[in-house]
Amino acid sequence: MQDMEMDHNQPSELCQEFARILDATPSVINGVCTATRSRTNIKPIVLGRPAESFMFVPQAFSFENIDRHGKALCLGETVILEDEVNPFISVLRDHDIIVTALHNHWLFENPRLLYIHFESIDEPLAFARKVRKALRVLTTRNIGGVRKVWTPKHAEEICEEFHKILGGMHTFEDGVCTVMDSRLNIKTRILERKSRSFLTIPQMFVFESLSKDGTALCSGETVILQEELNPFLTKLRKHNIFVTAFHNHWLFEDPRLMYIHFVKIDHPVKFAKDVKDALEVLTDKKVSF
Repeated sequence: MQDMEMDHNQPSELCQEFARILDATPSVINGVCTATRSRTNIKPIVLGRPAESFMFVPQAFSFENIDRHGKALCLGETVILEDEVNPFISVLRDHDIIVTALHNHWLFENPRLLYIHFESIDEPLAFARKVRKALRVLTTRNIGGVRKVWTPKHAEEICEEFHKILGGMHTFEDGVCTVMDSRLNIKTRILERKSRSFLTIPQMFVFESLSKDGTALCSGETVILQEELNPFLTKLRKHNIFVTAFHNHWLFEDPRLMYIHFVKIDHPVKFAKDVKDALEVLTDKKVSF
């Protein structure tokens, strides 16, 4: 698994304005302006556990490779509810934004969660304003139940071990342990533009809702190449990890990229070791268009 390169420089003024328009937090990951937020009004339950981490309720947007005309490769994704899908698509299409995928990422969730991905070659701030218009059709009322989550004092120590096994960078906040990485060996193009966005080449692993018996809701996703998919599936199933989805997120990319999502109620360290074993089937050789 490749180490994530995190540019610790402050996001540019353009990046900050991009994020401000989208009411998101700006950051620079792999040299790419990335704006993120969570739909905190959606409070899902997955496999009987609260699932309120960014993994389950994400909104993420990026732009990269600005040309001499001021246009860049702009990417976006959001969690979305069933009755929001078509109004959201209508606004995107009214602004000529390409809708690239609509699907589940998880199983056994309540409410039902869908995820929509979209892309455009556009001026970053113009893209942000168009997406903001689409986001306005999404409800702000609270959806789902609220369950009190018990966080043991040693949860942060478990997170450190979880991260040590899986690598990358990590955070621990409000009982949620998140590990993020990028498969930087995959050199890809989308719409004929090079992409290093975390939205394009992500690996993310999370545990949350840790219970007194030491188990937690453990989830993961990774970008994956076509030829890697079935060997990876075999490894996950040998460890009794639930495969919940595999599919595209983007269109007009080269090489073709797939994304796989998986989940299990498990002891976090055991889950991390099992996922690490599965990740061994993924190539660390340079893969390019």
